[in-house]
Amino acid sequence: MHPKFIIVSRPDNPLTGRLVYGIVGSHRELIEGYVKVRGGGWYDKNDEKKAIVLYGSSGDFGEPRLDILKEIPILLKGYKFYVSSDWGKTSTEMDISGVEWV
Repeated sequence: MHPKFIIVSRPDNPLTGRLVYGIVGSHRELIEGYVKVRGGGWYDKNDEKKAIVLYGSSGDFGEPRLDILKEIPILLKGYKFYVSSDWGKTSTEMDISGVEWV
């Protein structure tokens, strides 16, 4: 079991991506209830620092479409988001000012 995430969208709004994350064996376990997967990867969540880093890409779904990320779970409100190409590489802070907390 590993920390993985996907970006999903609904058929009625394909350019609004929602972050879905969890500790799972396969990215496919995160799909339930969603129709279109817009990529995914791994994450590292640090509750003390209130930070989450999104890494790499999913073997099942490819590179995450972070450009359409518009909805993030409310449980992550107050966290800073970062993106990196891989574990151990430099990360860059994401601008999440326009997201909706769901």
